[in-house]
Amino acid sequence: MNYYIYDNWQAADRLSPKIHKWNCGYCHMGFGMHTNANRGEHGVWIGPFDEIEYARNYFQLKFNGPLNECNCVHNH
Repeated sequence: MNYYIYDNWQAADRLSPKIHKWNCGYCHMGFGMHTNANRGEHGVWIGPFDEIEYARNYFQLKFNGPLNECNCVHNH
């Protein structure tokens, strides 16, 4: 199972970056939910990570803040 991190630098609530599962409605294997969006315009998908631990470790090293995960990470 793959995981991605989305870093949306234009998010008003700044709940970004956030870890998502590959099959999340927001993620779509790192393509996002807006197929007509210009990639990189508002943010970037980072990954895939093979294991959730890899995504969490990268998140901590890169963003050095509180870990933020989509609900999809905890739903099986």
